[in-house]
Formats: sequence, C-alpha cells, structure tokens
Amino acid sequence: MDYQKEFNANKEQWNARVEGHVASKMYDVPGFKKGDTSLKKIELKGLGDLTGKRVLHLQCHFGLDTMSLSRMGAKAVGLDISDTAIDQARQLNQELGLDAEFICSNVYDIREHLPTKEKFDMVFVSYGALCWLPDLEAWADIVSDYLKEKGTFYMVEMHPFIYTLNWTSFIPEYSYYNKGVYEEKVEGSYAGDVPLNLTEYFWVHSISEMLNPLLKRGFTLETFEEYDYQTYNCFDNMIERAEGEFIFKDIKVDVPYLIELKLTK
Repeated sequence: MDYQKEFNANKEQWNARVEGHVASKMYDVPGFKKGDTSLKKIELKGLGDLTGKRVLHLQCHFGLDTMSLSRMGAKAVGLDISDTAIDQARQLNQELGLDAEFICSNVYDIREHLPTKEKFDMVFVSYGALCWLPDLEAWADIVSDYLKEKGTFYMVEMHPFIYTLNWTSFIPEYSYYNKGVYEEKVEGSYAGDVPLNLTEYFWVHSISEMLNPLLKRGFTLETFEEYDYQTYNCFDNMIERAEGEFIFKDIKVDVPYLIELKLTK
C-alpha cells in the first residue's frame, strides 16, 4: 500500500482543523468539560454497558468520544493520525482527570504502536472515518487482530450514499463503489469557520465493502440499521427536523444519512 503522499496531506489538513474544531460550537468543548457526553443518541443506545470493558476507538480526532467512553466506565484507547489532535486529547484527558489513553498513528501502522497481544472487548468507529482509508481488507485485519473472541465491532458512520452527492446540487458526482482515490481542494471545515485551503484525499466505500471484509473473517452481524437523518449539523443547508436529527432542507424525500453496524467476532 503506497499512499504516503495522500496520508501526509490528510494529516496536514487534520492538524489544521484541530484549533478551530476545539473552539467550535459543534464540538462544544466547554459543555464537555462540564460533564456533557459527545456521543449521540444512536451510539448511546447501541454501545450498551461499557463498565470495565476495554474499547479501542479508531480515528478518534481529538478524543471527545474516546473520553466519553471512559466516562461510561470503559478503559478506552483512542488512535488518530493527527499529532495535533492527539496532543489536544491528552491535554483534555489530563485536565479532566480521565483515564483514556491516546496513540498517534496512521490506522494501518497501529501494530508499530500497540502490540496485537493487547485485546479489546470492543473496537469502535464513528462518523466520517472510513472515507480516509483506501483498503478495508487491511482495516478488517486490524479490527480482528485487536478484538477478543466474542468481542464487538461497533460503528456509526456516514452512509456511503451521502458521499456520492455533490452537496450543492445533490446530483451524484462520486462513485458509490471504491474506484480509487479522489483529490480535492478543501477551503473550510464542516465544524464552522476553519480556513484551510489544503488538499485532501478520500475514498468512497459501499456498504458491501464495509461489511464483507468482516464477514469473511468470521464475524457475525448483529445490527444493521440505516438512518434518514444526520446527528450533526455538519453540512451546509441543513435543518433540524427534530431534536438531534438534521436533514438537507433541499432534499424532499427520505435518503440515508447514517449507517449503524454491530458485529461479533
């Protein structure tokens, strides 16, 4: 796998997002410091009782969800490619007296930083993670390597249908299936006024591309749900149709925004 140029560029633009995201209304760090959870209603219901469980959170950004898992009683480890984000996560974790741990690494390099003998009760992935990964077969190997037998993989992720759309015209512009890398200039962030003007690289994966690598490794599908709303107001021109449920105001039919998957090893 030779995507070092793409990974380096993505690391640069995620580093550039951190300061603005920490200050943003969307992430609400002041509320989090007061005890609010960053987790949304879908995953709060789906995660179940985490008391005493070891949870590995892949692609954790600056760690709010990881620390929320810790507050739920888990022994949580978060990993992210952005060293700026991990520095921020560690700072917040220490400030709040939480016991989450954080690793700075590309997902594909995790074995260089965390021995595979370290086993977890759950691997957790949330919101906008898989589009940064070119190879979900190698990703599934990592998920399997770090899960205990009978362990749980749990993910709430952007539905791949949303990634096919031009978010201004709502006309499909990207392949639903992984046809290779897309390169785009990104000027701002989904979390507010964060000027970037940097290049990002991403991949679109169908639902079968998400599921089949895990099923091939013997995982059993427990939950498969699609949701006709987004839990974050993270795109332009969204309205809140009900508390915590955001939809594009210019799309007049129900479309899938999120997918929830739970599988057992």
